[in-house]
Formats: sequence, structure tokens, C-alpha cells
Amino acid sequence: MRVYRFEEPVRNSLGPKRPAKRKRRRRLPIVIALVVLVALGAVVGGALYLGRDTGATIPVGTEIDGVDVGDMTTAQAKAAVRVHGAQLVARGVVLVAGGNRFEFDPAAIKLRPNAQVAVKAAQDDSTFLERLSGRLGFGATHEIPLTYLYNQRELSQALLPVRQATTVAPRNATIIKDSSGRFPVRPAADGKRPNVGDIQLALRSIGTTGPEIPVTINVSQPAITTEEAQVAAAVARTFVKSPHIVTLNSDPRRVPRSVALRATEFTTSDGAIAFDVSRATLRAYFSGVFHKRERAPKNATFTTNSAGKARIIGSRDGRGVDVDALALVWQKAPSEHIVPITIGVRRPALTSEKAQKMGVTEVVGEFFTPYTGGPRVSNIQRGAEILDQYILPAHGTFSLNKALGERTEGRGFIAAPMIGEGNILKDAIGGGVSQIATTTYNAAFFSGLKLIDHTPHSFWITRYPTGREATVSWGGPELVFENDWDAPIVILTHTDESGITVRMLSNPLGRKVTSWMGKPYSYSKAKTVRIRDLSLAPGEVHVQQSKGSDGFHIKYGRRVFKDGKLISKEAWHWRYAPEDAVIMMGPRKPVGGGGAAPADPATTTADPATTDATTTG
Repeated sequence: MRVYRFEEPVRNSLGPKRPAKRKRRRRLPIVIALVVLVALGAVVGGALYLGRDTGATIPVGTEIDGVDVGDMTTAQAKAAVRVHGAQLVARGVVLVAGGNRFEFDPAAIKLRPNAQVAVKAAQDDSTFLERLSGRLGFGATHEIPLTYLYNQRELSQALLPVRQATTVAPRNATIIKDSSGRFPVRPAADGKRPNVGDIQLALRSIGTTGPEIPVTINVSQPAITTEEAQVAAAVARTFVKSPHIVTLNSDPRRVPRSVALRATEFTTSDGAIAFDVSRATLRAYFSGVFHKRERAPKNATFTTNSAGKARIIGSRDGRGVDVDALALVWQKAPSEHIVPITIGVRRPALTSEKAQKMGVTEVVGEFFTPYTGGPRVSNIQRGAEILDQYILPAHGTFSLNKALGERTEGRGFIAAPMIGEGNILKDAIGGGVSQIATTTYNAAFFSGLKLIDHTPHSFWITRYPTGREATVSWGGPELVFENDWDAPIVILTHTDESGITVRMLSNPLGRKVTSWMGKPYSYSKAKTVRIRDLSLAPGEVHVQQSKGSDGFHIKYGRRVFKDGKLISKEAWHWRYAPEDAVIMMGPRKPVGGGGAAPADPATTTADPATTDATTTG
């Protein structure tokens, strides 16, 4: 067997080496995948970028009153909204009411956009997807309204001309009571007033409602219509023209038409008007007709014993024609011809039982002031008579002018000196009642009552305490105080030849009053004032007012205690003017015979006034 020997590997012995054929790779899917990944990454990255939180607090797509504030910070949004609102406010405000135009400056009411509230309402609370869709333009626009602020007090002032021009109070129908008995009716009229609430709402949205704002005028109906008044007037006409006869125990009396006319009244209650018959008029008439069968009632009265304790003098019933029943008959049947009447009991306004229940036990404050005589004393005594037995309820308010009423000759007052203009004495009806004021003021002072209003005299009158006094006049000054205790006050007055005393009775309730009085200071000397009076005869001299006290300042005060506890501490100050002498000078005497002209009395330095004047107060 032949054996072959090979020197080289078999593969080389087979001839030249041919390159091996490589296997083709599949690259396209990989490339595509890479492109997709890159694109997807770009999309995701862009979405993340667009949906990122940039630090702005206003979402994209947000508008405040048409101003795009999307993607702004709070400060940027507020600034943009304020500029926009200021431009709208700058247009002005015009109110159109009742055919008139009322223009006012918005700055006067401090009208301004409420940017803070609007921006707060628009602040960002959005999610990632909401931010992304907004930045891509797919999100819905979020519109925030813009409201406005103003100053309420300044607005009230600015609206005053509108109110004055358009406001008309409703007028109730009224019935005129004339001597003819026809009782004409004054028609009712509707009231008008601007609807301020609508104006305020329009101003809060002035950007959309302005600059012209139509003002709604509200109409208010009167409480009493013309028709209601006409019905009441017709009933009254029937009453007056109908004959009326009353019988008392078979004693017929015809009621004169004039009495029926005076007794006709019209009362209003709860927005209605009705015919009424005056009990007072009937009582006055029948008291004259049947006076022998009548007796006036007597009220319970208060007095004091020597220890200052309260004592009640009992009341007494009266009797008289039962005018209440008679009036009710005529109110229901105004044409009723014959009406029987009876004598009934008349109860006093203050019975003994009512007086006992008041709980008045003793004097809690009193004061005395002296007088020397003259016409002013007559006024003091008349005023004291009116004031005596006055009852001031617990927590009620007292006015001396209301208590005394107007001082007229018909009410028993006469002319007497009082301090007039320029601190000069003059005669006036009721002069002297200020002494009642001073005495009552001091009684209230020491009763611990709340002192509301008082005015001392312009110069000091020596019969009064310095500073601690008061003057009154019809129309002012006033004396007003309040009974701020839980018990009524009964005011008692007493006058005699020496002066007037005012006492206040009540339950003491643990009250105590201490007072102090300072010393006068900063004096100003009284002087003599000469005034030319052409109504006097030539050379005539008339002392209008004698020189009195000098002027000065004074302070005083008090402390009020209840059951040992201080409840009020007060101090007052007053400046008195000097009581100058006032001399009225007639015209100069004519110069005669070429002699030297006599000295003008108005220039003399002599002071003929050396005595005290009798002053009012």
C-alpha cells in the first residue's frame, strides 16, 4: 500500500485560498427603531418642557376682563390688570337719573380695579396635562371678571346731588279741617328715590357697565291714599251736618253744630286714617252744660315730711258725662240723632295705687336759690307751679323747656329782665325762669342724674353758685338731663317770699354724690359802656345796666357713687364775662349863645353806675 506523506496541512494542499462569503446583517429595523426612539424622546422632552412648572402662578389661557395674563407671575398679572382697570376708570362716571346727567370724578370716590381679588381667582392650580394643552393651544380660555373698589363714605357724598334731584318723599293724603265742614282732601302723591344699591353694583363692574350708568328710580306708595282720606272726610261731613240731641235723665240738650265741628278729628294709625270724635271737646262742652252734676278727679300728689321722707296725698275719683261712650256711638253712626248719656266715674291720671307702686321713698337731691322781688318773681312762681309734681320715669330724659312750655302771656307769664344780646339786660316775656333752671340743675346735680346739656349765664349772678348754674330760653339754651337710675323721679317745687326750692324724690338705690368747687381765676374787670341812643331826648342819660361782677374762670365737679362704687367722675369749666355797666346816651344838646359846647356825656369818664342790677336767671 502506497503511503503519501504530506508536508503541509491539507487545506493548503488543495490549491489557493478563496475569501469566505460573509453573512449579511439586518440593519434597517435597528435604524428605524433608533429614529423612532429619538423622535419619541423629542416629543416627550418637548411635552415635558411645555408642561413644566415655570414658576408662573397664572395658567396659560387665562384672561382677566379680556387681558391675557396667562403664564404670568402674580406681580405681573396685577400690574397688567391695574393698568387696564385704570384706563377704564379714566373714562369717568356719569349717572343718568330722571332725565338728568350727573358726572363726578372717579378719583373722588377712590374708584379702582380690585386686581388682587381677580388675580387670586386666576392663580395656578393646574395639572401637567392642563399646562401642556394650554401651551399647545388646545386648552379652553379661562375668563376671570374684574371688579372695582370704591370708598363708601365718599360715594355717599358724591351721590348727594342725585338724591336731592330725584328723591321725593311719599305724601299721605290729608284732610283739611276748615270752618265750613266740607273737609277738602289734599291728594296723596307717590314717593321717589334712586336705587343706590343698583348704582353700587354698577360701580363694582364699571368696566362693563360704564361709563354711563342708568339709575333706577324706585317708587314708594303713600301709607294713606286719596281714596281712604275721601271716605273719612265723607263720614265727618255726615257727622257735622246731622242734628244731634243728647238726653241725660230725660233732660234733652241739642249739641250745637259748632261743637260737632270742633269735636271732629282725624286720627292716623297703622297707615290708615279714620274719623274720630274728640273726647276733650265733648268733655269741655258738657262740663259747662251739666257742671252741677260733675266733679273733676284729683290726682295723687307727693309731699315730704320734716325728715325728708316722701308722703302721698291720696287721689279722688270724679264724675261727669260718659263722653267715651258717646263718642263711640257717633264714630260708628255719625248721623245718630238722639243719644242717651249717663254720668260716670272719672278716674284720675295718677291714682293712689299707682303712686304707691312707684316706690318713691325720700328726697335724693334738693336746692334753694333766693330772690328779692320784682316781676321776675311772678314768672318764677308761675313756672314752679307748672313744674311741680312732674314725674320723670326711670331712664327718661327731662327737658326744662318741654316741661314748662313756651312762656307766653296767655299762659300766665309777664315781661321781666333777662340777659339779651351783647350781655345787656332787656325785658322779655318769661324773664326770670332761668332761676328755675339753676335751682333744678343743682337738684339734679346732687341727685346724681346724668347731666346732658346746660349753659351757665354769660356773667355771674351773685345769688347762684359760681359755674354750677344754668340758663334757659325758648329755642335755646336748654337744660336737659337723664334719670339714669332704676327708679322714677318726682320733682317738687316750693316758692315763698324768700326764694324757690326744688326737691327730687326717688328711691335712693345706694346713691351718693360728692362735689368740689375751685377758686375763681383769670379775672377781667367790669367797665362802663356808653351807647348813643337817638330815641332819647337830647342830653338824656339812661342807665340800662349797672356795673356788676368782674369776669373770671371757674372749675367745679362731682363724683357719683352707687353702693359705695364710683360710677361717674365729672368736671366742668366756665368763663364768665364781666357784667359791664351800660349807659344809653341821648343826642348831644344843641350849642346855644355861642358858648362852649357842653361835654359829650358819651365821652365822660365818670361812672354813674355803682349799684348792682336786678338781673334775670
